[in-house]
Amino acid sequence: MRKMVSLLVMFAVLLIPVVAESAVRTEPLIISVSDKDFSTWEWRGDTEAAKFVILSSRAQANRFLRQLPQLARETIGEELADVDFKRDIAIVAYLGGTSGGYGVEIGQVNINARSLLVKVGMQSPGKDDMVTMILTYPWDMVTLPKKHMPKGDFEFIVFNQHGQVVVDQWMNLRRPEKAISHKRVWHTVRTGETLSSIAKHYGVSIDSLLAVNPKLDPDTIWIGQKLRIPGQTAKPKTYTVRTGDSLWAIAQENDLTVEELMQLNDLTGYDLLIGQELIISSK
Repeated sequence: MRKMVSLLVMFAVLLIPVVAESAVRTEPLIISVSDKDFSTWEWRGDTEAAKFVILSSRAQANRFLRQLPQLARETIGEELADVDFKRDIAIVAYLGGTSGGYGVEIGQVNINARSLLVKVGMQSPGKDDMVTMILTYPWDMVTLPKKHMPKGDFEFIVFNQHGQVVVDQWMNLRRPEKAISHKRVWHTVRTGETLSSIAKHYGVSIDSLLAVNPKLDPDTIWIGQKLRIPGQTAKPKTYTVRTGDSLWAIAQENDLTVEELMQLNDLTGYDLLIGQELIISSK
């Protein structure tokens, strides 16, 4: 089924639970596609035959359709035929040929500067459910304006209601056919670190950290835990506090006001520690 989405920038509603901590943020564009509660859905199947794709051109769509069985090709093809690829992209979730009782639905899309995160609901029949053995081809599709998509390389991540990541790849809509290789960044939690300090260190938002670590409890991290760091913009420029430094002197040296420097670093007082790392530019 095709979903035409009205875009809504939501600064308070996030793709996943929000914590009260603050960090350097680039506000995401959050698009709610479905109001269903996927937490009641159970998924016990595999994703071997499933496809979760972004299609940005007619040629791409045709290549995708050629990979599908005839019945699925005809059904999905009818909807893709109406997409204006000069203006829009299509995100398609397809489970493959399954017996009855399976389903998939796109729930939310979270667009950041360097990532596009898609939450899907995936459902498989329970062991006591009566289902038909006739093959079905569960699928869902949403179209979004290209102007809202990330520019340049970005990470395309699809995860379901259980936090299972089913797709994780780097893409570039201007070079859709070229494989993009990016080294994945992982961080090992150390003594004294918080989600806020880790997010600040890498120049990403807490929300992005939570999005690419779906099983992460935002209230509990432990020493030695490995966290995945999402594709981020350039790491912010920092300064290490030395003997004799003051907020005023550091701000003056870096063409900032004291208030701007305090806001960048979530400071509530004027005291500094030797060796303390301060962000002096968020870009």
